[in-house]
This record gives sequence, C-alpha cells and structure tokens, in this order.
Amino acid sequence: MFPKALLGCIPCIVLFGVVFAGSATASGDLLLDHEVVLDEEGRLLPWTSLHAIIVESMNFVVHCPTHPTRFGADPWYLITSKLNEDGTFRRNQNNQGSNAYYAVETLARYYAYTGDRQAFNGVRLLVDRVLHYHTPGDWAWPNVPRTQDDTPDGEYTDEWSGVDKMCMVGLAYIRLFKLTGESRYLDAARALAQTVAAHVADGDAERSPLPFRVNLRTGAVLDPYTASMIFPVRFFDALTELGYTAGGRYPAVRDALLDWIVRYPLVNHRWSGYYEDVQPNHENLNQHIPVETARYILRHPERVPRHLEHVAALLTWVLHRFGQTQRYGAPSIREQDVCFKEMSSHTARYASVLARWAAETDDTARQAEARAALALATYSACSKYSRDGRAVNYVGIGYVNPWFSDSYFDYLPHLLDGMAALPELAPADANHILGSDGTVVAVTYGPKRIEYRTFEPTGSETLRITFTPRVLANGQDLDPSRWRFGAVHGAPGALRIHRDGETQIVLEAIHGRRDAAEAEAER
Repeated sequence: MFPKALLGCIPCIVLFGVVFAGSATASGDLLLDHEVVLDEEGRLLPWTSLHAIIVESMNFVVHCPTHPTRFGADPWYLITSKLNEDGTFRRNQNNQGSNAYYAVETLARYYAYTGDRQAFNGVRLLVDRVLHYHTPGDWAWPNVPRTQDDTPDGEYTDEWSGVDKMCMVGLAYIRLFKLTGESRYLDAARALAQTVAAHVADGDAERSPLPFRVNLRTGAVLDPYTASMIFPVRFFDALTELGYTAGGRYPAVRDALLDWIVRYPLVNHRWSGYYEDVQPNHENLNQHIPVETARYILRHPERVPRHLEHVAALLTWVLHRFGQTQRYGAPSIREQDVCFKEMSSHTARYASVLARWAAETDDTARQAEARAALALATYSACSKYSRDGRAVNYVGIGYVNPWFSDSYFDYLPHLLDGMAALPELAPADANHILGSDGTVVAVTYGPKRIEYRTFEPTGSETLRITFTPRVLANGQDLDPSRWRFGAVHGAPGALRIHRDGETQIVLEAIHGRRDAAEAEAER
C-alpha cells in the first residue's frame, strides 16, 4: 500500500489515533504516489499525518544536498528554484527573494511547533546570501535585495527585481531579527524601507502605487502594475509596530497602500503581478495575491471595514476562478491563468485562510471544505523518491517537478496554519504550539511542562497538549478569562492563550489527561 521509500511517513489511520481511529479506509484509488484514504462518509482524509509531512519535509531542507559554487558547497535552494522529478539537482532560474520570506515564515512556525533549532542554519544562510548582494548606494534603488536570479549560480547579481519581493525580504529580515536578536537584520530592513518609501506614488487602476518590476541600477520601470501591495503594507506595518515610523511616514504609506487595495483590486479583482518568471501580462490573474490579502485582513480586521465580507468575497473569487476542479470533494487550487495547474501549496494556502475565516464565522460547511483541501494537499508530499525520512515533494497533481517554493517554503507554513485553525489535525499524543500571531523566540517541551517566550508582549497562541494545564504568565497564574482548554471538533487537548503584556508562558500539568469536558466544567 505504501512504497518502501515512504516507511518514515506513517499512514494517517495510525497517526490520527483518537480522531479517525476505525473510520479511515483505503479506497484503492491513487492520487500521485499514494492510495486515497476516505472516512466512513466518503470524505477525503490525509494519506498520512500533517505532522509527518512537516517533519520529513524539513528533514529534506535541513539536510539538503549541496552543489559547488564560488562560496563553496551551497545547498541547492541557494542556487536553483526547481529540481528534477526524482529530487535530483536541476539548474533553473532562482526566486531567492520570495523563498527567503517563506523560508523564514516556515522557520518561525516550525521552531515554535518542535523546538528544533537545526532549521535556523540553512534559513540564515539563504537570508545572509540575499543580504550580501544588496545594491550599491549610488544606484536608483540603493540598499535593496536582488530578488530574482536569471543566471542561477548562487550569486545574486541581476539588475532587476520585483518591489513586492523586496518587501517580502524586508519582512524576513524583521522576523529573523525577532527570532535571533541580531540587529543587522533590522538595520537592513530599515535601509530597505527608506528606498521603497521614496518610490511610492499615487496609484490608479492601471498603475499600482509601487511598480512590479524595476531596473535597480537605472530606475527604469519594467512593469508598472501589480496587485501585490499587501506585502509592502505588511512591511511598513511591521516597522511601525517596532516603533520605526520615519516621523509618521511609514504608517501613512501603509494606509495609502491599503486604501489603494480597497479601492481597486478588491473591487475589480485584477489580481495580477506576482510571479516573476512569466512575461508581463496584466490579464494573467493568480490566486496568491487575493488569498494573502485575505489573510492580512483577517489578522487586522480593524483596518478594513466589513472585513469578513471582503474575505468571503476573496475566497469565493479564488474558488470560482482557480478551484473548480474537485478531487474527492476537495477543491484543488490552480496557480495562475498562464500556469493553470493544480498545486498543493496553493490548495493549502486557500485551506488555511478558509479555515480561519470559517472558525470566525462558525461556518461548519466551510470548515469541512478547508479540512478536505488540507487533506488533498498532503498527496503531493513524500513522493516515491523520498529516502531516509527526507521528503521529496511534488508540486501538485499534474506538476511533479519539485520547487523549493511550492514544495517546501511556500507549502509547509500553510499546513501549520491549517492545524492552528483546526487543532484536531495535530497529533493527539504530543505537545505542540500549532500557531502564534506573534514570534516564539524560545520554547522547551517536556512531557508535562512547556515553557515558551515570545518577542511581542501581546498576542495569542494555539496549542494541542496531552495534559490538563496550569497556565502561568511572567511567573503568575494567567487570568482564566484569557485562556481556554478543551475539545475542538471532538478532539481533546486544544489550548488557546491570549497574552496582554506577557512574554513568558509556562504550562504545568495539574492532572493527567482527563476528559476535556470534565476539565472545562471545572473551569
């Protein structure tokens, strides 16, 4: 049933234990290399646990093979974006800017989830390489990263970049500063922000406030339009939250960019301008920008009136344009008009945002849709070419050649975000932080004790744990109104914590695992 190469990926019938025990059956059908697993009502289940996929995929990244460059032996993701079907090296243009962003986002979630610091080394190597090739100070766009490498050799010397990708790199710098405390990343983000802010202009339906592609040396605009303004919004937002406002300039820029999004793409749905490896085409729409815009709106509802309506409209638009293909009742999301292929990263992205929206609206039908989409997104992972517990992941159904973006960095965060919104998908027999709207900078897991520290003093975390907890914050019992422990969708052990002025959280077992309803009744 399961290829020998995948013996490290244990079937979900076993790993999901309490949730799916006795209800999962193999259908006899195949999706890519895996037999389709359905529940007793015929609904699609993951072929193995999300946990197994996350861990084995990170094993591939952490132990990524190397290729010689002028820097020495470079992990493949510093050189190329794409591999051969069997996971062997293939030289291809590289998209190191967006990869740096998603690699750091993967790292932040994975470290909080596991406490494993091995992943820091490779991610920092990628970010440091991008930082090494910032543009000279006398260029039209000084002190900014080269986000695309059309001569893939581990040296990022191209003279053009995508402005939204610069801001994604800036977000990576800020997050890595929070994770490591190293000020050089924050310094790089601040210098980058000065350059980007200087180029913001009034936008309209034909020209975005920041262009899509520019010549970094001359300043020539190579493509004037992209709907991908949500990453610049988030970049200036992140600096403002750290107290770096440039005398009020940065929050004003953020608000102006967000206002443009509300006035134009949220109305006309002209969601084009994200993928750098395609020719300029403003009619080439994609799913990435609207779903990531929806994610931001959910996280900052105070900034967009009628936020739930806007998120619903964005998700519906993506589903109708890119998700009409159904696989065992699950929507399979295609990437963009000119690459109209089903991809698991995009299916997982859609599912993670849909799950959060459905939780806020108590829409059980859309929660089921999100659960099915996350299940579908597992079938491209741990292909038959995987070895030694290191997952070689396809991109998706009909697109097998692995990409470091779609198969790893821009895939794994969405699985973790999906588990945070649907804790029943997390392991029932282990302790994990499933998600945080802040940055977990230190975490220690024990059988009946968890300690973690966050960068931000205010925020929320979602966990699934094996014991009934006492919750302490900064050494004191946390007000019971700010945490909730119990069952979610029939699965015990879900814990949600809201911090307000606290960065240090300790969870201690006060009893062994009991019925979640009993524990909740005592509270």
